[in-house]
Amino acid sequence: MSAGQRFLNEIEERILVGDGAIGTELFARGAVHDRGIERLNLLSPDTVLALHADYVAAGSRVIETNTFAANRLQLSIYGAECEQREIILAGVRLAREAAGDKAYVAGSVGPLPTVEGEPVSTQDRQEIFQEQIALLIEGGVDILILESFSDLTEMLAALNTAGNISKIPVVAQMAFEAGGRLVGGEEPEEVLKHCRAAGANIVGANCGYGIPSIAAAIRGMSGHGVPLSAYINAGFPEQVEGRQLYPADPRYLARRAVDLTGRGVHLIGGCCGTGPDTIQAIAAAVAGGQPGVTRLSFVSKPGKHKDVKRQRPEEPKEFFIERAVFPLLVELDPPADLDMDAYTANVEALKKEGATAVTVADNPMASVQPDSISIAGLLQQRTGLPVLPHLCGRDRNRLALQSAVMGAHLLGIRALLCVTGDPVRMCNEPNTSGVFDLNSISLVRLIAEFNAGRLKSDVRTAFSIGVALNPNIHSLNGQIRKLQRKVEAGAQFALTQPLFEESVLDALQQAMAASELKIPVYIGILPLVSARNADFLHNEVPGISVPDEVRQRMSAYDKTSDQCAAGMEMMSDLIVKLSSRVDGFYFITPRKRIELILPLMRAAMSARSHS
Repeated sequence: MSAGQRFLNEIEERILVGDGAIGTELFARGAVHDRGIERLNLLSPDTVLALHADYVAAGSRVIETNTFAANRLQLSIYGAECEQREIILAGVRLAREAAGDKAYVAGSVGPLPTVEGEPVSTQDRQEIFQEQIALLIEGGVDILILESFSDLTEMLAALNTAGNISKIPVVAQMAFEAGGRLVGGEEPEEVLKHCRAAGANIVGANCGYGIPSIAAAIRGMSGHGVPLSAYINAGFPEQVEGRQLYPADPRYLARRAVDLTGRGVHLIGGCCGTGPDTIQAIAAAVAGGQPGVTRLSFVSKPGKHKDVKRQRPEEPKEFFIERAVFPLLVELDPPADLDMDAYTANVEALKKEGATAVTVADNPMASVQPDSISIAGLLQQRTGLPVLPHLCGRDRNRLALQSAVMGAHLLGIRALLCVTGDPVRMCNEPNTSGVFDLNSISLVRLIAEFNAGRLKSDVRTAFSIGVALNPNIHSLNGQIRKLQRKVEAGAQFALTQPLFEESVLDALQQAMAASELKIPVYIGILPLVSARNADFLHNEVPGISVPDEVRQRMSAYDKTSDQCAAGMEMMSDLIVKLSSRVDGFYFITPRKRIELILPLMRAAMSARSHS
């Protein structure tokens, strides 16, 4: 009988105690922060081995390898991606040496990092998980523990990858929010069903929003005849004399562990801030006990599972653009200073000429300007025109983004455009780093959850949710897949990067029809003010592609004024061609020069009235 099968047999009958934290304990034992925890398998193997041995001595029956972030993306931060094989095999060897015949060895796999705030592609994700999991299997782990995942789709991808490689038992642990839901809004029972269907033998929770979130998740998953797991944090860290300390007493954590085993937890261990003393207390508290699981309705059979199709929240009662109106949206960068009078006058002029709404960028090009939500609230109060602020995940953590969303609702804003944000390397501010707790997709999901009233009790917003779409690439498959994910998360309309030729719209509409995407798409229109401007946009601004023909036609003129006139003529002609085929236009104002936008708006209204 394999060790994995013995593990499954044993855990059906009794409670097994896992180990505690790896990272925080190794830091406490003198590990250097800037080398990567997993690299210590090679750089300081004695330290790692001693920690494993201390956990076994404390009563751990399951020892995790020090491989949580040993994927090629995370290792590349330290220039160590070429060491992945040695790091993982050493990690398994060290855990096995400490475990002996007293404990099972579990290969630890964590979620993948984002790249400049964006998740990796589906194909890359599968390849990266396969590399890590295959090496753990090669090293000889008894089981796998997939832990600290907050995105259910990513967890299912990891589970499916593991199932394709081996039939080794798998524990799937997710990080839940305060109310016991995932960040995407999925309930614990839904998580349990999907993970079991994707091949998880044991499902549970770790890390997340502390013990209350884990307890809420376990309550939601218990009673279905499925063994559960829980790895609990030692409370929330406190800063004491420059050090992060976890205050929870081991005896308290042991009591909470007993509570969890009474609700069907078969595998109990520690996460951030827990050490051998905590594991010893937990092992003593649950010794000889049996998990108090109640067998109820379902036990899902393992199998394949595609990406989760999340239920769309109810559409807000009030859409920010009247349905009968042909929308003309105009983007204005926020003012560079504190003068709102001139800025408001520009918006009044746009309103007079027929603008349906104004959009306000959120620190575009990673520059410092008044925040988009405050500007939007002031503009709506002063002009009565609907304002759509952009909201990006670059500058705010998840907590601040939730506050910003609630504040926007209180200001009367009823639409938000969710973007990841330009990378901070584009700005001139020293010591500035991007946050990127949320990207465009997870930000959409967060606002949709606010709309549905599922994030906070007695808080329900009414936002129309917009997203960005870039049609200016040779193959649209990636953009369309990303748009599908945004729509599944709750997006209701899209604004495109500027178009400069009709063929781009042809390709976009064909791709959307093939994918059966039917949300309104407002086509970006950007006046080109000079040949030099066109070259700059084409070569240096992400997402913008100015055709050779357009740039050549503009550069045929010597005077900048003639170049601008040629650019305006081309854009007016394009608007006339597109007007009968699109849901609306999204005019992007260069440097707040609304005198360039007004004639294009008139061209759009004239063409629409004659179509």
